[in-house]
Amino acid sequence: MHPRNLFTFNSKAAKAAQRQQNSSQLTPDNLDHSLDGSSDPAQSATPLRQQLRSALATSFWFCCALASFDAAINLLFPYPKDPLETAPKALSLYFDYGRSLEGKVARQIGSTDETSALIAQAGWLGDLPNPAEPKQPKPGHHLISLYGMSFVGNLAEAIHDLDPSLDMRLHLGPASPPNHTFAAYQRDRGQQQADIVVFGILASSVRGMDAVSGMNLLTDFPAPFTFPHYELQQGKLVEIAPKVQSLADLRQAFQDPQQQQAFAAQMQQYDRFFDSFIYEQNLLDRSAMLRMIRRAWAKTHQEQVESQIHDRQGFKPNWPQVPVLKAMVAEFAATARADGKRPLVILFNDRGFDDHLYQLLQPTLEANQIPYFSTHETAPATDGSNFVGDGHFTEAANHKLAEKALSVIQQELRQADRQP
Repeated sequence: MHPRNLFTFNSKAAKAAQRQQNSSQLTPDNLDHSLDGSSDPAQSATPLRQQLRSALATSFWFCCALASFDAAINLLFPYPKDPLETAPKALSLYFDYGRSLEGKVARQIGSTDETSALIAQAGWLGDLPNPAEPKQPKPGHHLISLYGMSFVGNLAEAIHDLDPSLDMRLHLGPASPPNHTFAAYQRDRGQQQADIVVFGILASSVRGMDAVSGMNLLTDFPAPFTFPHYELQQGKLVEIAPKVQSLADLRQAFQDPQQQQAFAAQMQQYDRFFDSFIYEQNLLDRSAMLRMIRRAWAKTHQEQVESQIHDRQGFKPNWPQVPVLKAMVAEFAATARADGKRPLVILFNDRGFDDHLYQLLQPTLEANQIPYFSTHETAPATDGSNFVGDGHFTEAANHKLAEKALSVIQQELRQADRQP
């Protein structure tokens, strides 16, 4: 072999032997030390402890900053404690949206009804109608008794402006769902001498058929009034009355844990919008940031429930409350006629609902020959110019609707006059 080749061979053999010796000396213990360049375990552990200490310190100061920020929000933007305060600052309102429903409603309730928030006083069936509402028409006038929500009230006012000979008797609740409206009508039967009774139905409030309290439908601004749950049993409407039926009942329930628990249990059973995490008052109410998390949860929960009731194509035909609503409308007309009154159903199709309410109830109305009027023909819900910021119809749109409704009312009155 050439001397140079022999030298190269010996050199390679020596390096291979050295690598084998080094690998034989590597153990699980000295492998870690070799990686960080240290052969002393005590020395190598020091940087690890320092890193852990640094991470804990960072986490601690981060949590302190969050707690300070949270406390600052509560200090700088407190929500008014007076139930009669109706105009809190915008940021105070924003950071309070996620407060529990129990917490919000408890704050609304004063020691008396008069010292309670106006929204807490509204809509209770036992308080409807206002004692000032007429029970019989003035001489030479006709009395129209209307049941529904603010859309009904606005329309009634516009109709009266067009024809002052029509006296209006109103039974209204905040975004009143059909089950509240129907219950108000039932309780008012025999209490007035109206010529025409009007059942107003708002498309966006139909979801309330699956609720028993306004607080679970409007979590940002909870209206705690209650209303019955209705079911169809053997083809007949069955009413399940709420355990709390007045503001006085609610005040008593909030002072009695057993009554409050029974009310919550009833909502859990009959109100699909009820959620214990959203409802129950606890320590989360004290944290502005945790309140924001709860509000996000509430919005998600509400959207999930609503998606099972209505979508872009319309109301879900397999929703269990669809046949209940149809039976309710039919019974309204039948009982009104039995009482010697003319029934009228007004369908309010508001933003986001196109003509879906009309599509849902038109077959029932036609089959039972019930006079009706649907707003989608005069003020389409697809035209944003028909609505103001809070979702109600503009004054111009409401005037056009009043003209249309008045023509239907006058036609019904003429037919009533022709009957013996």
